[in-house]
Amino acid sequence: MRDSERSPPVTTGRLGPYTLVDRLAVGGMAEVFRALEPRPAGEPRLVVVKRMLPHVAEEPGASEMFELERRLGAAVRHPNVVELFAAGEKDGQPYLVLEYVRGVDLWRLMRHLLRTGQALDPSEALYVGTELLAGLHAVHEAHDAEGRALEMVHRDVSPSNVLLSVHGDVKLGDFGIAHPLRAQFVPASSSLAARAKGKLGYLSPEQVSGARADRRSDVFSAAVIVAELLMGRPLFAGGSELAVLLAIRDANIHPWLEYAARLPAGLGEVIARALARDPSRRTPSAEALRRELLPYQTRPETDVRRALAARVAAATAAHDSGAGLDRATPVALRSDLCGLETPVVRGSDAAPAQAHDEQLTPVGGWTHPEATTPVRSIDPDPIRYEVRTTDGRVLGPIPFAQVVEAVATGRIGPDDLVRADDDAFRPVREVTSLRRHLPASSLRTTLPPPEPGQAPAAPPAPSQRISLADGGIISALASSALRGATGLWLCEQGDIRKEVYVDRGRPTFVTSNLASELLGEYLVARGVISRGELEMALAVMPRFEGRLGDTLAALGLVEPVQLFQHIATQVREKLLDLFTWTRGEAAFYQGVSGPESGFPLALDVWEILEDGIRRRVVQGLEDARFAGRGDSVLVAIPALSTEVREAPLPADARRLLAVLSRPRPLRELHRMFDDRGGRDPRRAERAIVLLLHVGAIRWA
Repeated sequence: MRDSERSPPVTTGRLGPYTLVDRLAVGGMAEVFRALEPRPAGEPRLVVVKRMLPHVAEEPGASEMFELERRLGAAVRHPNVVELFAAGEKDGQPYLVLEYVRGVDLWRLMRHLLRTGQALDPSEALYVGTELLAGLHAVHEAHDAEGRALEMVHRDVSPSNVLLSVHGDVKLGDFGIAHPLRAQFVPASSSLAARAKGKLGYLSPEQVSGARADRRSDVFSAAVIVAELLMGRPLFAGGSELAVLLAIRDANIHPWLEYAARLPAGLGEVIARALARDPSRRTPSAEALRRELLPYQTRPETDVRRALAARVAAATAAHDSGAGLDRATPVALRSDLCGLETPVVRGSDAAPAQAHDEQLTPVGGWTHPEATTPVRSIDPDPIRYEVRTTDGRVLGPIPFAQVVEAVATGRIGPDDLVRADDDAFRPVREVTSLRRHLPASSLRTTLPPPEPGQAPAAPPAPSQRISLADGGIISALASSALRGATGLWLCEQGDIRKEVYVDRGRPTFVTSNLASELLGEYLVARGVISRGELEMALAVMPRFEGRLGDTLAALGLVEPVQLFQHIATQVREKLLDLFTWTRGEAAFYQGVSGPESGFPLALDVWEILEDGIRRRVVQGLEDARFAGRGDSVLVAIPALSTEVREAPLPADARRLLAVLSRPRPLRELHRMFDDRGGRDPRRAERAIVLLLHVGAIRWA
C-alpha cells in the first residue's frame, strides 16, 4: 500500500460465498487504522475489509472457518502473499483488514489480453508463475506462534486469487478455504467445509474425486495456471462443468503436450510432471517447481517486471473505466414453476457496471470464478411426445422426462417410433437426445444400421456366461480384470437388468432398468435436491441434449464437484448391489462400448471386489461357504496363471497366498488374520472368497 496511490473507490465485488470489499476512510473504523499506521486525521488510506455476510454467519461452522482464515493469514508473511493487517468484530460481525493491491487479479488480466488480442511473453508467464510459487511455498511452510509447522493447504489456487499490482507485484490471496493438515486446527463442525473447494478448472484430480488434498494439490493448480499463461488458452475445457471435471480427474493434458513442442526443450516436461494425475508422481513442492522453472527465465527480472506492470496498468485502466467489460445477463425469477423461485437468464442489455460480477460465460473459456454454464431459459418444455412401439402400443402425449425414463428403463426400445408435437415419427435410435439413454443391452444399437432392403444383423453371442448365484459377480469382474478385457457384462435377474461396462478390465459405466436407480431419484432419495427441483430439471432437460447432470449443474441446483462425486457414489452403489444377487446370470459381450449418456468412472476393480465381498459377508451371504469347515484345509494352486501372479491383488489376498504356500486349516487362518482383538473375525474369509473366485486357492 503506497502513499502515492490515490485510486478511485474499490467497487463492491464478490470474492467468495461470504465476503464483501469496501473502501474505508479514516474515521469509519479509526481504531483499525491507528493500529495499522498513525496518520493525521482525514488523510486517506486504502485497505480491503473482508466481512462475513449475515446469512452466511448463521451457518454452522461459519464463524470457526472465518477465525481459521484469520489465524492462517496471520501465520504467513511474504512479499508474494497478501498481508493480513488486523482482525476484529463490529456489531457482532467479524472482519479482516487486508492489504489492498492496486491492479487486477490474474483472471481479469487474462480476459483483458484475450479481448485485445495480446498474449504474455513466455518470460512474463514464467515470472508470474515463479512469483506465485514463491508465495505458495511460504503458505505451505507457515508455522504457528509456537513454531510448529501448520502444513497448510490453500486449496483455491486459481487466477482470481492471484493479484497483480500496477508495479509488477504478484501476490497470492484469499485463505477462505485453506486449512492446515494438523487436525487440531480444523473446525470439526463446519458445513461449509463440505462445499466444493476451488474453481473448477484449477482443481486437482484428488479434489475432484473427494480424496485427501495436500500441498501437491496446490502444486497441480499452480502448474495449470503456468501452462495456461504460456499457451494463452485454458488447459481443461469442455462443453459442460462435468466434462471439465472428467478431464481433470483423468489429468487429460493433451493440449499442453501438443503445445509444449514450441517451447524450449525440457520446459514441457517440467510442467507435465507437476500435472501428474498421481500425487506420488507429481512435483513434490511449490519450491521444487519454482526452481525447475527458473532456468527457463532468460530476461532480466527488472525488464519482465516492468513489462508486466505495463500490462496490468492497461487492464486496470480498462476495468476502472468499464471499457471492454462483458455485458451482463440479468437474472429474473420465476415463482410459478414447481412452486420454486428459480433463476431464469434472459438476454437483455445491462449496465456495464454490473457486467463483471453477473456475467455468465460458456464453459471452456476463461470463466469468471462465480460463473456457470449459461441458461437461456428454464421455462418448462411445453412440447409433448407421442410414442408408437413395435408391439403396437401408443404412448402419449407425454413430457420429455417420461420418454427419457421409459427409454432408460427399457420400456421404449431403439426401433420404437417417437415424435414431438406434429413432427414426423422417427426411430428412437435417430433422436440424439434419446439415443444417448438407450441401454446397450439391446445390442443392435452397437451394430451398424442395415442396408436398405436388408434385415438387421443378429446381435452377437456373448463370449462368456457366469451364474450370479454364490457371488458370481466376483468371478465375472475378476475375470475381465485379469484379462484386461473391454466390453459389457449384461446382468439379469428376472425382470431386473444391469449393465456393467469395463474398459481394459476397469468398470466405467453401470446402467440399470430400475427407475429407483436413475440419477434423479438417487439425488432426491438422499436429499441432495427436492422432488420439485428434479421435476423442474427434467422439464428443461431437452435444452441440454437430454443430460440430467449438465442440467442440474447449469441450473445451480447442485454444485458441479458435488454432483460429480454423487454420480461416482451412485454408480458404485449400483455395482455393489450386484454382489447381493442370489440368482441370475451375467453374460459378457466383448468390445461393446458404453452408452452415449454414460459418465465414465474408472473405478478400481480390486477395491470394488473388496467392498462387494465385505457386503456379502456382512449380509450373511457367505455363511454357507464356511459353516462347519473350521478344520477344512485350504491350499494354493501350485501353478498360478501369469495374470493372477501379476494382478494388483489386495494386501490381505496377497498375504493369504503367501501363507498358503503350505496347506492350512481354516481355523488357523482365522487366528493368523484376526490381529484386531476379535473386532474383525471375518477378515480371513474375505480374502479366501476373492482367491477362490480367481482360482488361486482351493479346498483340499
